[in-house]
Amino acid sequence: MPEPVNTDLGSYLRRMRERLQPAEIGLVSRGSRRVPGLRREEVAALAGVSSTYYTRLEQAQTAHASPEVLSAIARALDLSAAEEAHLLKIGTTAPAPPVRPATTDELTPRTRMLVNTLGDAAVAVLNFRCDILAWNSLFHKLFAAHLDFAAPDGDRPNVIKLNFLDDNVRALYADWPLEAQQNVSYLRYIAGDHRHDPRLAELIGELTMASAEFAELWVGQTVGNCTTGTKTFRHPLVGQFDLMYQSAELGDGTILKIYHAEPDSPHEAAVQLLGTDLG
Repeated sequence: MPEPVNTDLGSYLRRMRERLQPAEIGLVSRGSRRVPGLRREEVAALAGVSSTYYTRLEQAQTAHASPEVLSAIARALDLSAAEEAHLLKIGTTAPAPPVRPATTDELTPRTRMLVNTLGDAAVAVLNFRCDILAWNSLFHKLFAAHLDFAAPDGDRPNVIKLNFLDDNVRALYADWPLEAQQNVSYLRYIAGDHRHDPRLAELIGELTMASAEFAELWVGQTVGNCTTGTKTFRHPLVGQFDLMYQSAELGDGTILKIYHAEPDSPHEAAVQLLGTDLG
């Protein structure tokens, strides 16, 4: 049987090659270039593989490569650690899908207790698709007070869908272009780990159809595991403030998302005000 094509690998390599300019890696560009970025033969030479072999990978004529070859290509393309990890996920033979999903959508009593006890921070529990399985009162008031507090127990909201498709949520971010890019980069990162998940594929398809902005960013092939940082919010009730965020994987396969303010700061005062009953 012929080897199956791997369009994910080919399109990813092409995008990464096109974004890298010769001068960025010390190559002297002679004459005009008809294509953006590096040439295929330049990538192949830098990676120590034949131009024919690299072209077959990029044109999806060869489905997979060894980790050693892919790492060499990653170095040639000056990929970040997250981008190289993604390349290895999509470029090596994918493991068979597990008989049972690796994560669960059901929370343990311990996890629910944890969410309820972290009252000074905005806390939610997500699955790998970014569906919200539970949130505490502060997280609900921060992100989605216009939704029923019991929503995670029914038709679970999805963080990325809310960000792109709900104007109330989208307006919260002071730097929406950065937030949009990080959302798409993270979803691309997760997709590399869960290539056999039909619900994740449905989510990506729905977002692509519903949001031209998402579709354009998705084609960009950026990858990133955004687990820590700071976001600036513009909340309609308490104004602008900064929150630090962290993500942590829990023992039951879910992800704990925590937003908290710097102690004794105006940002903390804004969050405390948001936590009160503002009517």
